[in-house]
Amino acid sequence: MSNLKLVVFPNPYREDPGKALRDWDLWGAFFFIVCLGLILSWSASVKKSEVFAVAFALLAAGAVILTLNVLLLGGHIIFFQSLSLFGYCLFPLDIGALICLLKDNVVLKVIVVCVTLAWSLWAAYPFMSSAVNPKRKALTLYLVFLMYVSVGFLIIAID
Repeated sequence: MSNLKLVVFPNPYREDPGKALRDWDLWGAFFFIVCLGLILSWSASVKKSEVFAVAFALLAAGAVILTLNVLLLGGHIIFFQSLSLFGYCLFPLDIGALICLLKDNVVLKVIVVCVTLAWSLWAAYPFMSSAVNPKRKALTLYLVFLMYVSVGFLIIAID
């Protein structure tokens, strides 16, 4: 629950930004990943199970790639920490996907996804800043940005 509070109210200037990354858990992250997959599959008109599988696999592959990226940049992270990071910081995009499910307006979808994408990235910043050297922080955040942008495109494109 404390990780969710850090995502809902992100503060990159808190006294110990690495504490949440060290105290990882997978239950909340798994819940938010499954929630996104379910919301996307409900909004799909055909092949609902494939949409769920793509969303789930995309986030799992993103966690593997993030882990490898941080390790290659000289940081310290394990796979489960990056999976927890992706899952918890996915909460704003889950809210955005739910709003987009209820309203079928493309302009509204783009606005909602942009706002929730910025919220997710702002929430991921403190987690990632503690995992890598400050000089290489942008490289790691860029990967998180690409991952969440691809999720945002899924939210907008699934119809």
